[in-house]
Amino acid sequence: MKQLPLLLIGDTSEPWAVGSKLMRGANSLGLQSVRDVQVNYTSPSCQFSPSMSRISGKVFYRLADRRSWEWWGFQRQLLTQISQLKPKLIIVTGILPLKSYIFEEIRKQGGLICNYLTDDPWSPGNYRRCFIRNLSHYDHIFSTKEAVRRDLKKAGIFTNSWLPQAYDPAIHHPPKQKSALPGADVVFIGTGATERLPWLESLKDLPGLVRRIHGNNWGGFSTPGWERRSAATGEDYCRAIDNASIVLGLLRQSSRDLATDRSYEIGAIGGCGLYQDSNEHRELLPHYPEEGFFNSPKQLRERVQNLIDNPALRKQLRRLGAEALRRPEHTYGARLKTMLNWSGQW
Repeated sequence: MKQLPLLLIGDTSEPWAVGSKLMRGANSLGLQSVRDVQVNYTSPSCQFSPSMSRISGKVFYRLADRRSWEWWGFQRQLLTQISQLKPKLIIVTGILPLKSYIFEEIRKQGGLICNYLTDDPWSPGNYRRCFIRNLSHYDHIFSTKEAVRRDLKKAGIFTNSWLPQAYDPAIHHPPKQKSALPGADVVFIGTGATERLPWLESLKDLPGLVRRIHGNNWGGFSTPGWERRSAATGEDYCRAIDNASIVLGLLRQSSRDLATDRSYEIGAIGGCGLYQDSNEHRELLPHYPEEGFFNSPKQLRERVQNLIDNPALRKQLRRLGAEALRRPEHTYGARLKTMLNWSGQW
């Protein structure tokens, strides 16, 4: 590193948050917290924005372009931090709007600012006018989605490149202990969404199978034939994937995904992944057989039945997935190094 420390604006409140994974990536590159990398963050969650626990705070949030009351104080505190720290590189993760004077202070200090954009800022659930206005102020935007890159170019933001999701070896690995929960034949891990129902429904009546969902926000959906469990995290996440005969790698059309973080994590943990067909999944798993991909609910049902009947094929998919994904170039350390190389700080 030519100039330390760098400033990461990312969530480190949970081990699986993007900021935490990038920090461990920094450690893998030999960088130390505080000395080399400093962190700051805010979000509308009650942990960062207590006002959101009150009705008045939620109303304010809606009226203020999805910004909590605490957001303004964070901007002032961030301005002071940048003024004192004088970092040459600031990495922002995700859809976090910044005041214009933040960008002005970074320029004044001779620094660069980039965004590791893992979400779609134009989707209805993420849209903030203030963030869209921010986009032109970034020196570079690293997006995990090619569709978002196309929209950035349409908006006149040409300083962008594709930087995909990754896995974190510290938390995505073969489990250290077997699960106490009996294994499932088919597992899906993810939050509830209407567009996922046709895929799950196609498997609801396959005879003799244990089908299990791990995830939040499924209460309003009907998923006959599927057990429901709370979101799996940490070692429980690794065990849920390792202990399943088949793990589904579904994509969300509403998010314009061609691959997700789970696409990397299933193979890194050692699971038998069955992936929704996409060019990114194909490139990620170059030696995977056709039996490891599906492109319709009907084909998903056929693929699952074939895998259930063929233990040797399941074993092959586990091996091929692990070989393809347990690589240094697929880690968050590699993603951080790409950003550092772009900035000239590595």
